[in-house]
Amino acid sequence: MLFAFVGCSGVGKNTIIGDLLNKHKDDYDIMQTLTTRDMREGECQGNPYYFVSMEEFQKLIDEGVIYEHEWIHGNLYGGSRRVLEQKKKTGKMLLKDIDILGANTLKKKLKDEIRVLSLFLYVDDVEILLNRLRGRGESEEEIEKRRKRFEMEMSLSATGDYMINNIDRFDTGRIIDAIIEAEKEGKVLKPSQDCEYPQEEEIALLTNEAKKGASLARVEVAYNGRELLIVEGMQRYIAAMRAGTFIQKWIRKGTDESLKSMDIDDEAFAGMIG
Repeated sequence: MLFAFVGCSGVGKNTIIGDLLNKHKDDYDIMQTLTTRDMREGECQGNPYYFVSMEEFQKLIDEGVIYEHEWIHGNLYGGSRRVLEQKKKTGKMLLKDIDILGANTLKKKLKDEIRVLSLFLYVDDVEILLNRLRGRGESEEEIEKRRKRFEMEMSLSATGDYMINNIDRFDTGRIIDAIIEAEKEGKVLKPSQDCEYPQEEEIALLTNEAKKGASLARVEVAYNGRELLIVEGMQRYIAAMRAGTFIQKWIRKGTDESLKSMDIDDEAFAGMIG
């Protein structure tokens, strides 16, 4: 399984990936992207990218090795089929830093080879991101380019499988650990005690709409330190599960340890999902 970390420059994708890899060396591995941009201080070949020349990148495109690529801030970024095949052999959960357009392309192009889920990291204020970039020594010209890209990426944020407010890097890491574990085991998300009890009439209506191609609004999810629970939109979640269609899971705040699951029988709940 491949987890694509998406979100605007400065949101902390590589920091979170680095924390996860340090914590779970035996379970996770990075799925490197190839790029033509210059190597930055603290980076090396293969961490977090494979750095190649423009000529090398074009040669790999011509040979069919690059299965997707994007121009970002004047540089090429792309995925290598050779790297993918090598990483799949490890049997580990793969983590990849990529933009939202690239993640959506991966889902289409690799659907027969590996399951791809996108984790969209965001912060509430674009100025937080821009100040982080200034702290990295980015020029104002580069920062302005990234501001424009921020607007584009946020406009596509609803295509991410999970949307996560990166308030605190360590809390975000715990939440993503829980997401990966739940997805790896194919767990169904349960409702919290604050969730409205799902009504069959509304679920059936939403399921029919979803089967006809209607888009279902996202559901809100929270983490209590033990499990992920739905706190709003349970009917939409069940309808999406029944219809086998996409629905975004939105985690808008950090861990809430006071949150408890709804007192509902597991068998009865499984019957609702069908």
